[in-house]
Amino acid sequence: MAWAEAVPAILVAALALLWPAPALVVALRLPPLAAMAIAAPVGILVLVTSAAAAGFAGQPWGWPWVAGLAAILVVGLVAARRLAHRNRIAADLPAGHRSPRILAPYLAGMAIATGLVGGSVLDALGGPLTFAQRYDNVFHLNAIHLASMGHASSFDLSPLTHNFYPAAWHDWAAFVVQVAGADVRTATHAGTLVVAFLVWPLGLAWFVETVLSPGMAGRLAVGPLALASVSFPLTLAGWGPLYPNMLGLALVPVVLAAGWDLLDRRETPALGLGSGLTVAVLAGAAVALSHPNAALSAGLVLWPIAIVALVGVARSRGRAPLRGSRLWTLAVAGFVVVFPVAWVVMGNSIAAGSIRWPFTTPDVALAEVLTGTSLLHPAVPVLTIGLVAGLVVLCFVPRLRVLLAPFALVGVAYVGAAALETSPGVLLFTAPYYSDPYRIAAVLALLTVPFAVLGWDRVATLLTDRLPTRAATVLGVVLAVGLATTATASGGLRMLYGELRADYSVPADARILNPDELALIERLPTTTQPDDVLVVNAWQGGALAYAFADRRVTDWYMNTPPSEAAQYLHDHLNEVASDPAVCAALAETGARYALVLDPFEIPGPADREPTHLGLRGLDTAPGFERVDAEGTSALYLITACG
Repeated sequence: MAWAEAVPAILVAALALLWPAPALVVALRLPPLAAMAIAAPVGILVLVTSAAAAGFAGQPWGWPWVAGLAAILVVGLVAARRLAHRNRIAADLPAGHRSPRILAPYLAGMAIATGLVGGSVLDALGGPLTFAQRYDNVFHLNAIHLASMGHASSFDLSPLTHNFYPAAWHDWAAFVVQVAGADVRTATHAGTLVVAFLVWPLGLAWFVETVLSPGMAGRLAVGPLALASVSFPLTLAGWGPLYPNMLGLALVPVVLAAGWDLLDRRETPALGLGSGLTVAVLAGAAVALSHPNAALSAGLVLWPIAIVALVGVARSRGRAPLRGSRLWTLAVAGFVVVFPVAWVVMGNSIAAGSIRWPFTTPDVALAEVLTGTSLLHPAVPVLTIGLVAGLVVLCFVPRLRVLLAPFALVGVAYVGAAALETSPGVLLFTAPYYSDPYRIAAVLALLTVPFAVLGWDRVATLLTDRLPTRAATVLGVVLAVGLATTATASGGLRMLYGELRADYSVPADARILNPDELALIERLPTTTQPDDVLVVNAWQGGALAYAFADRRVTDWYMNTPPSEAAQYLHDHLNEVASDPAVCAALAETGARYALVLDPFEIPGPADREPTHLGLRGLDTAPGFERVDAEGTSALYLITACG
């Protein structure tokens, strides 16, 4: 399957998140750039909320639920606009923020990046039907298929999980499966590409415009630099893969832009207080429903900014409260007090699962923080140069200097996770991230990239200060092309693309499914009936029979406890001819087939006991008929129970 065949899925994935933008522009008079950035969180909220509503109503979820909630939202926006003063929101916006011309250079930079970097990313991902051969992907792919079948509520993703699970990523991909008729693997790729090339740079653009107010060159540079980091977003599509984290962090810049605007003491904010709070709440909810860890990251960045804002209020002896509102000032004070408590509580709750071994030294880890790289990847020179220049600029701009504080906090967390032995002091910074350097490096990129934009913008300003506008624009385009080309050719990104290529390949020694196993599973629609249940071993990848062939299984995911009957089959199925309890368990689960894949199992905890002993030796055990086979893998019909 060629990438051209995935275009419908990519378009549906993009439109599923960007459709609110016109309504936000027309109904709320938001500036175009802000509307496009905010559209993605709103689109996510519509998907997740409609799925939850369908679940509470006991009905299968699908596009009619999404369309219905979208219609209600648009009607609500129009009604709210009519109830408000006709120009209330527009009056709060400086002319520069309202101008559609602000959006154009950002989109141009994104187009340049897509054209020059896109081919390398597509090559690294392999094709529309590849999938990340990683532990967590068994859950993600099955969850997408489950949601596409109408079972999409974050409050009920059973049998995959029996707890609340933030299902934004899975609902979005499932919507693509339903509307575009895409395979779950293609829908996953569509989401990854839309996050990397659209959602992340759009949110970043609004953050950069709100906080840094760059010139033409800086705006054009956002697209190329958004794809120049070895830490985010594409790294999370290979590590884990951490798709929900990737989506949540891609939405964080919208929260940061709204938060900065609400905390800044300028006389000309980008949004009014009411509008800013609405955007912050909506975007924050979307981030939290994508992954709570991303919401925590947004709070970590905003916390020192809020402290500095309150210090300014204290110096004025309360005569100038934030945004002229004492109530809002009290709310910010409450956040400053509550956030560190929440951070410690969350860290303590997962500290036991946050023990990691250092893989580098503190000086190397610190150097990675200051050069914009991570995880022993070579630095991307254009990102490093921009970052160093940006850090220098931040030191000399009082209004922006506060941004060095969250950069330092996340940097300390990365050094702790990458280079220090686990200790209470280290866990204070790293435990909320499971002490995972991949997650922390991704959060660091939320600041590294805009700092690099700032650095290159100031360099370009020095070069173009006396040039005519048209010449400065041409130089900005040349800079954007140079950034994208140089970044793609760098050792850091070439190493990242190589890692992705390995993660998304299907070699004979694959971690989850090798070519023989995949072929056997893909034939299940012809070798079994739609209502058949298969006894499988999730540690061999057998659970993906559900995602790839729509066949129910007894073992859904390595971390999902099976039912008692399923567990009995996993332990004793090969005794079916002599143990009546096996037939009883088969009747309870509805299983008629056993899928036995290559003996290799997905690497898990070192102390894991052998499991699924009942699936061994079925080729010689009585009561089984081989129906299909590929290499060392086989599908058996269970005949012993009549």
